[in-house]
Amino acid sequence: MTGEEQLYHLAKEIDARVAAVEKAAALGDSTPTLLNIGAGLGTVTVDGSGGLVSVDLAREALAGQSGTSLAGHVLRAITNAESAAKTRRKTMIDEASREVR
Repeated sequence: MTGEEQLYHLAKEIDARVAAVEKAAALGDSTPTLLNIGAGLGTVTVDGSGGLVSVDLAREALAGQSGTSLAGHVLRAITNAESAAKTRRKTMIDEASREVR
């Protein structure tokens, strides 16, 4: 194989890796994460980058909670969902960069 052919194949491999990583990043960005708040309080949803989308509370579970307790549960769930979304997106990108050969 000539030097030009080697460079051509290397460039094709780089292009394939870049495309795979871009696709994984886009999929990661568009995939929401839904997480239970706990104690039957409801759910939180974040986008693929970890940005808060919604907090859905179960009315029947709110009666037994103080404001401080509820805030603690919700904040903890949001933090966990943000972390999970970011970790999932990074894993998807890392896997995509390794898969292309």
